[in-house]
Amino acid sequence: MANLIGSSLFTSAISGLNSNYLLLLNGASGLTLDNILHPQDDAVKYTVNQTFRSYMMNNFNSIDIDGDGQITTKDVDKYVTKLKTQGMTYQELTQLCSTSSGSMSSLLDTVLSNFNEIDANHDGRITQGEINAYRINDEIKDMKEEYPKIDPTKMSMFYDSQVANSEKTSQKEDKVFG
Repeated sequence: MANLIGSSLFTSAISGLNSNYLLLLNGASGLTLDNILHPQDDAVKYTVNQTFRSYMMNNFNSIDIDGDGQITTKDVDKYVTKLKTQGMTYQELTQLCSTSSGSMSSLLDTVLSNFNEIDANHDGRITQGEINAYRINDEIKDMKEEYPKIDPTKMSMFYDSQVANSEKTSQKEDKVFG
């Protein structure tokens, strides 16, 4: 869990959102639901992640913040800001991070498998801060297990005869020379 950093996961999700959106947009001024269902270019159709397309279709009205029937760059920017500040649901993480690389995939798996523990306020969404706090708490727990607290009352004292003899000699010298 040491590599679990919320900002990297959110950056990956948002990067996927932006890149797939731009591929679908394909130079147009806005993206309609029809553009998502039937991209004009076959190359774009097969390049865009299908899970992302499904996410865009299911969440079209949420992303189209101004409700004009088109998702514009302005709408995507506002939606991204909302995701960053309010966090992401389990489903959003699953769909938006579906194109992640191998290292990001293991990070996503870790976050998803610990989603309920990470969601500290239990609102069904996790934020970068919650992920980072979970990572820090996990590291603290690991440190406590690796370095248990030492109870001084359970320590034994031992007496080294060489040190004792050295101290006695030093005391005698002090009396003689002092």
